[in-house]
Amino acid sequence: MMDYTMFKELVKDKFMDYMPENFKTGDLRINKVNKINGSKDGLSIYMDGAKGAPTIYLDDVYERFKKSENLEQTFKEAAELYVKALTEMPPIPVNSLVSDSKDKIYMVLINTESNKDILNDAPHREVNDTSVIYRILVSDDEKGIGSALVTNHIAEEMGISEEELFNAAIENTPKLFPPTVKPMSQVMFGILTNDGGMPKEVAEQVLDGLRDDGEMMWIISNNKGVSGAVNMLFEKNLHELAKGVNDDLYILPSSIHEVIAIPASLGEPKELAEMVLQVNTEVVDVSERLSNQVYHYDKEARKLSMATDTPNKGIINAVAEVELVYDKEQKR
Repeated sequence: MMDYTMFKELVKDKFMDYMPENFKTGDLRINKVNKINGSKDGLSIYMDGAKGAPTIYLDDVYERFKKSENLEQTFKEAAELYVKALTEMPPIPVNSLVSDSKDKIYMVLINTESNKDILNDAPHREVNDTSVIYRILVSDDEKGIGSALVTNHIAEEMGISEEELFNAAIENTPKLFPPTVKPMSQVMFGILTNDGGMPKEVAEQVLDGLRDDGEMMWIISNNKGVSGAVNMLFEKNLHELAKGVNDDLYILPSSIHEVIAIPASLGEPKELAEMVLQVNTEVVDVSERLSNQVYHYDKEARKLSMATDTPNKGIINAVAEVELVYDKEQKR
């Protein structure tokens, strides 16, 4: 099997042969593209006079090649994908992003240690072992959510500081993506019955056991289920839930899209952190991992803090040993 390095060199030499004739004068470039918790090799073809170029990810093309082992077919399909991406690419020059965009600024949460390259090029603020970054909503339709990262360059063009970005995002995020706090049984019911799955009455019977002793777990996200973990920073969400269960909360970061809250009396931070680590490494895709830590919400102090602290704060090559940083005696 051809390794990735050789495949990449072949793409540089041969890929343009599979593109339509009007692309032959283009400049093919392969550049590193920073993604959440990692990076990919992005392939773009720059044409004279064009204001931009779409990107397809070479890593993904190589994965398709490994499955088919047919280089010609792989290049042909990738060329078709690129042409399609070009026809669907919306024109989003920087000047259109920066004009009248303050009401479209929202924030998402990513792991700090594993995203240094992104954070070096974007306004952000650290919160425990995570960081808030800012995005501008470009589109929200049946095709999904389109957005652009607020880089240092875009922030400079907008003439906006990180503090102003934060204040705008605090106001806009709940409006653009209303937060949700749902009991686990409700979320599971939706999963079990989705797309004509399990009959509703059967799902109810399956979930009755979860409700026997009352709800024990809540999913905090947003109405889209995308990048919703940031809602644990909206203290009102946690405070209302903590009041409802009359207890402090432990927050388990299941992904960048959602977190799980449980009453603090029902678990121990070290054991919970070991569970989070296991789920991260065995279930959650690397690109969607947020943290291996467990957080504690003190309903009296109305404060969110870390309850655990692993030696390596990153979530790609995580260290299993868990050290407690929250002492239950402190709150008494």
